[in-house]
Amino acid sequence: MARKGENIYKRKDGRWEGRYRMNNPADGRKRYCSVYGKTYKEVKEKLFIRKREHILDKGGCGCLPDGITMGEAVRMWLEERRYRWKESTFSTYRSIIEKHILPVIGKWMVETWNAASYREYFKILRKRKEGKELSENYLHQIQIILSQILRFLDGKYHCGGLEQPHTYAAVKQRPVLTPLGTDIRKLEEYLQNEAAKGDVTCLGILLTGCSGIRIGELCALKWEDIHFDTRTMHIGKTLQRIRTFQDNGEETGGSHATGTKITITSPKSSHSDREIPIPDFLLELLQRKRNQKGYLISGKKKEYTEPRTLQYRFQRILKTLGIPYFNFHMLRHIFATNCISHGFDMKTLSELLGHSNVATTMRIYVHSDMERKKMLMADYRMTA
Repeated sequence: MARKGENIYKRKDGRWEGRYRMNNPADGRKRYCSVYGKTYKEVKEKLFIRKREHILDKGGCGCLPDGITMGEAVRMWLEERRYRWKESTFSTYRSIIEKHILPVIGKWMVETWNAASYREYFKILRKRKEGKELSENYLHQIQIILSQILRFLDGKYHCGGLEQPHTYAAVKQRPVLTPLGTDIRKLEEYLQNEAAKGDVTCLGILLTGCSGIRIGELCALKWEDIHFDTRTMHIGKTLQRIRTFQDNGEETGGSHATGTKITITSPKSSHSDREIPIPDFLLELLQRKRNQKGYLISGKKKEYTEPRTLQYRFQRILKTLGIPYFNFHMLRHIFATNCISHGFDMKTLSELLGHSNVATTMRIYVHSDMERKKMLMADYRMTA
């Protein structure tokens, strides 16, 4: 159905017509051009393609034609960038765009965008946040995506005036509160006993707690990745469920999630592809199943265990043991904080966790608590 400001109309002859403005190369004046189709959706798509072709005819270095909406600009950006991203990254960005960007500013015109538009947009999002819908970090993520879109338009199409205020402040990284040591010991003892009995799920969870691998990396781990000769395991894949989308050609969030699918791809970054030494006691447990094939925690060649299933099994174990709730990813935090307390250097820990740099490891995990401050200050003197 045609919407106000789109310049799409149904003609008397039954066809649909879409109009857009562009410069006449002969005299430089603006003139209207038209596209036609049997349906509104067909004309909508033709109009988008024609506007994009007009830009490409200029070698991608002219100004956008009049009448380009933010929704159309977002689609151009997605089309330009999607094959540079992993499928999971595209799915995450697309989900944020469809939920929180297009429904609000999809109809706004690019030519009228300025710093005031930016402030108005985030004012609207903040109103949504009051309903407990968006966190400060999520708002920061939206700001990053929108900034990328505006830089894309300004850099490729020289759309001057697309002002951006200062970056939306992210929430300060807070210390992660790990479970009690007694609960961790109880969990470790249970996992080790069950793994010794042949429970591959408990074996996998124990492996995570002693290596810090991500849940998707564990789900994608196969027995062939366990190298008994070098006493290491290779982390080279990650398994996750992502959203899939169907594009309806709308500017205001018309594309919708059609479902989900499982993807098995390379890990988060090149640094996440890594070899991790296996602790001796774990290697002994793994040795008992040395001739196994397929996925480690499913015990089958073709059938994997997906993250949400593993998360459910993990919660069931915690409930059985009477341990207060914490999610699976906390095992990674526990591993990292234990490594720090045992004196691991930051470079080694960063490589074990698969972080792109040491700064990431320090920002997330290095938080000095009061007890440590007291211990360090106890014997302090002014003289060395």
